[in-house]
Amino acid sequence: MWRSEFIQFKRGVRSIMVGRPRKIGRRKPGGRLAQAYINPKAQVATQPHRASVGKTMREWPEAGSPFGRLMLNGKITPAQYEAGVAYADLAASYRAVFDVPRIHPSAMDLANVGPSVSQGMASHIARAIRARYDAAFEAIGANRLQRAVKDAAVLEKPVHGDFNLSLLKKGLDRLVAHFGIDSALQIMSRAKCKVS
Repeated sequence: MWRSEFIQFKRGVRSIMVGRPRKIGRRKPGGRLAQAYINPKAQVATQPHRASVGKTMREWPEAGSPFGRLMLNGKITPAQYEAGVAYADLAASYRAVFDVPRIHPSAMDLANVGPSVSQGMASHIARAIRARYDAAFEAIGANRLQRAVKDAAVLEKPVHGDFNLSLLKKGLDRLVAHFGIDSALQIMSRAKCKVS
């Protein structure tokens, strides 16, 4: 039963409601109940954007992005996926070195407050990163291929239509050759990848 009680504090008296039983469970630092998922992988697998992937692969991290789902659905090869990821990582390091704003600003980036990354980096390292990015960019070739790879791999936009998919595949094939990735690379089952 609820009832009001008066509690004496240093700055006066406060009225609080007492009598409600406290719910049992793990709590966040603010005192609220922490949400506990019995099976986090099952919760991840039920996300709507992962529905286009086979049930056995829905919990894989690649299913979380449109580019990864292209590989899991067999529209691009695992070697093309690895080349796209390598190009996206190279583009991210290029942006970090030369203070280009983030592609997906989720909030204010407190890591960028103060001196930039390039100010604390040796100039020969910055030039090497730029040279690697420029070489990969030139390896893709035609402007339409570069745009298709940038949209799918770097910006993580969905690919619409067979023509755009063919452009993406051509650009990724050129990156596979540029990075020296084995074109016969295969998807391994997650169960087989576990290290004992």
